[in-house]
Order: sequence, then structure tokens, then C-alpha cells
Amino acid sequence: MTDSSINSADLVDFHCHLDLYPNYLEVIRECEDLRIKTLTVTNAPCVWTQNKMFLKDCQHIRAALGLHPQLAHVRAEEINLFEKYLPETRYVGEVGLDGSSDFVNTLEIQRKVFQKILELCSSAQGKILTVHSRRATREVIEMIENYLPADKGRVVLHWFTGSSKEALRAVEAGCYFSVNIKMLESPRRRALVELLPKERILTESDGPFIKLGKSVMYPRDICNLIQKLAELWSIDEKAVLRAIKNNLKLLLS
Repeated sequence: MTDSSINSADLVDFHCHLDLYPNYLEVIRECEDLRIKTLTVTNAPCVWTQNKMFLKDCQHIRAALGLHPQLAHVRAEEINLFEKYLPETRYVGEVGLDGSSDFVNTLEIQRKVFQKILELCSSAQGKILTVHSRRATREVIEMIENYLPADKGRVVLHWFTGSSKEALRAVEAGCYFSVNIKMLESPRRRALVELLPKERILTESDGPFIKLGKSVMYPRDICNLIQKLAELWSIDEKAVLRAIKNNLKLLLS
């Protein structure tokens, strides 16, 4: 259940993986029943059709077409499928680069895949991307600047962990940021979120990859994140909800 003081219909989860929950059909139904504005990403084009079918009757959930950077080295050939399915959705993700130790050796193919995705989105125009940038923030921002100008599409940086300088550069490039509860766990992380313009912030669960205590985080648990943002911004929870809702409206306009 959501916090009783928060109307679940005001919640926004702009990055989660509904298809990766063991009880994914129940989670889809719950998001619909609670009217949570939810964006569920896909990790590979081969699962797009299935995910789209699961959501065909949904009013409050949208699916994004993705090719996850951690899978780029084994799924690069699916870029043709990505191109085929791109006209079916406004939303793209999860895409980007991952320079962490387990994937740094695959960065070359990641770059090729991400560049192609950005070019396709630029040609299509009007797409909204949710982008992964772990340990590759500077390069991700550079590629966005070079291949997807702000007038051709919109970018939301998911779970941003870059420097303050990189954050400001991303803002100048027109990027939004989807914030999850892990980004508010330490003083250093909170300081980075506080630096980001409030009018560029969205909320995300990144479920089922994030835990709230010992439990997997669900879209309904965004209410806990709203409470944390209210504390960080020194405003009440309803004001946070209004801000996030307005940011989403501007992003989609």
C-alpha cells in the first residue's frame, strides 16, 4: 500500500522493469489500479512485442523500447529489430553506456549501438529516452550533444551518478534526471540531487533492482522517495508531487 497521505494517482515511476518482477502481471495490474504513471523499460528488442502485448489495455503504463548497454555485446545484432519497432513507441530505454569494471571491455560495441540508437531517434524526432550512464557520464552527454540535439528528442538520465560539472553540462544539453531512493542515501549523493534543477527532476523506482530495506522496491513505493525529496527540498509532499507531475507534463509536451 502507498502512504495514506499520498494519492497514488499522483505518483510517477519513470524507470522500472515490470517484466523482470517474478509476479509481473500482478505488478502491472497494481500500477493500473493505483493509477501510477509508469514507464517500464525493456532490455532487448526481442522482448518488445511481448511487453507491448502485456500493456495493450493499460491506461497508466507506457513501455519503452530498449537495448541495454550491458547486453550490447551479445545483442548488437538486434539493432535491426530496434529500428523495426521504433515507430511503435514514443519511449526508448533502457539505452546508453556502462563503463563499470564488468562492462568496460565492451564499450566499443556499446558506443556503436548507442550512436545508432541516437541517430535513429534523431531522425524519427519526438522520442523520449531513458538513458543509463554508469561510469560513462561524460561520454554519454557528449554523444547526446552530438547525435540527439534537444530539438530532435528528449533525454532523461536514469540514476545519474556523474560529477556536479557533468550534471550542469547535462542540464545545458536539455536533459532531465530520474531520481531513485538510492540517490538520496548519502550526504554526497543528496548534495548532487540538490544541485539538479527541480524543474528537471522525475522519480523512478528502478524496480526490481533496488531494495527498500530488505524488500524489493515497487512503483507504489515511490511514496517513500517523495517523502525524502520533501525533506531535501524543505517543502511538503504535495508540493513535491505537483512539481514532479508538472515536470512530466513539460517533458511530454
